[in-house]
Amino acid sequence: MQRVWALVLGFGLTAACNDAPREEDGIGSGDLPTTISAGQDTDPVDDTTGGGEVETGGDVKLDVGAPETGADPDGPDGSCPPLPGTDAMLTGIVYAPNQEIPVSGALVYLTDDPPDGIPQTVYCAECVELPCDIPFILTEADGSFELPAYSGATHLVVRKGQFMRVTELTVEPGPTEFAPELTSLPAENIPGEGLYIPRIALAWGSYDRLEDALGKLGLADTIIEDFQQDFVPGTEQFDVWSNTTDIFGGGPETTSLGSFAQLLSSYTLMEQYHIIFVPCSDDTALSALNDPAVIENIRRWVDNGGKFYASDWSNEFIGRVFGQYQTFYTDGGSADLPDPYSSTATVLDDDLTAWLDALPPGLKDINPLNGAGASFPSVNAPPTIETVDNWSGIASTPSVMVDDGMGGQIDVGHKVWIEGPGDSNIIPGGNHPLTVTGEYGCGKVLFTTYHMAEFSNSYVGLTPQELVLLYLILEIGVCQIPYDAPPPVG
Repeated sequence: MQRVWALVLGFGLTAACNDAPREEDGIGSGDLPTTISAGQDTDPVDDTTGGGEVETGGDVKLDVGAPETGADPDGPDGSCPPLPGTDAMLTGIVYAPNQEIPVSGALVYLTDDPPDGIPQTVYCAECVELPCDIPFILTEADGSFELPAYSGATHLVVRKGQFMRVTELTVEPGPTEFAPELTSLPAENIPGEGLYIPRIALAWGSYDRLEDALGKLGLADTIIEDFQQDFVPGTEQFDVWSNTTDIFGGGPETTSLGSFAQLLSSYTLMEQYHIIFVPCSDDTALSALNDPAVIENIRRWVDNGGKFYASDWSNEFIGRVFGQYQTFYTDGGSADLPDPYSSTATVLDDDLTAWLDALPPGLKDINPLNGAGASFPSVNAPPTIETVDNWSGIASTPSVMVDDGMGGQIDVGHKVWIEGPGDSNIIPGGNHPLTVTGEYGCGKVLFTTYHMAEFSNSYVGLTPQELVLLYLILEIGVCQIPYDAPPPVG
């Protein structure tokens, strides 16, 4: 039995394998997400006979340490050998829940035994081991895959982070092309039917209509009217917590479970979620951060595996809780800029760039969907994209060093996905981070300086920054090596 680290950076599975969960999480190994072993020729670029890791094309790392009892490491590097005698070839495309957006780096595999399900509370997403004889593949930038397999296998598993679809079937010999209904990530969380999506809490804000972006991903129905695409209240596959003073008379357009401050004040409520989104809003729930217990709840939840996202004017939920990860430009002591700016930005991540480049034309350019004269940003020259409605600015992303468990230190500070110039009197010249993620214990934090979906904009389809968000929603859900969380600053 060997271990695989599938490091797919972007809308992707990242699998980091460890032998056991942290005891304080109270999670048994049977509850952990699954990482597939190398069940085929991974074409390693380095033959290593001792312990360590072997790069296999950039997306997979094999643990080639001493094999466990019963393992049969016949590969040239002590890893799994190529699969012998495959008599079936499976092809298809993995899509997002809306069955339109291709997903790169998704894990597709076959097994006779259904995998353990996704825990229905926050958890430390460490990875378990599976035998070498399981066929698997990671999807290409356009979501496609070709998987050599054995006929007779009874379960097809498609997974990206905490999205997973398990389908019971029987693989026939020869070629089989799977329909999108079998290979798309699910749109509903029905564990009894093998359908898993992250449990999501959305802090309903005053300005940034993230609910519409989630609907376009496929986590709610949407309706198109007068060149505007809105989610349909009551169909959302996420919970809403109010974080607005209704200054525009809108308020949550669907049932709210309570105030966002109420959610943050109760770790028992928070722990039922995998992801918490805090899009741009007024300062409704900020007073909750004056309570040290609330800040500790957020840190504890992320440390235990939670994924915490905030955007532009909700920067306090990142800055006051995870202050050592970034500094913001301020105006009169506030990181909420008085005016927005657009930025011709550069994507720094190669996998994200490849995914944007591989998108079909209808997703790259929404202008044909929006009538004569439409002039929305398009994905026409990756790695360059246009971001609009930037209402905050990141001045710096310092290193955040923690013990690596092997006598050294590792930087868990922000990864900068996108950077660009700030067109503002407050932000100096040069490029600045616009999209960042950082690791905190077993979880992640994500911040964007820009809106996802401006409340006053009417349009159909996904803008470039919405596409980036949907990519990162899956990216922040992947499992990772858990390091001790850094001590708080101040």
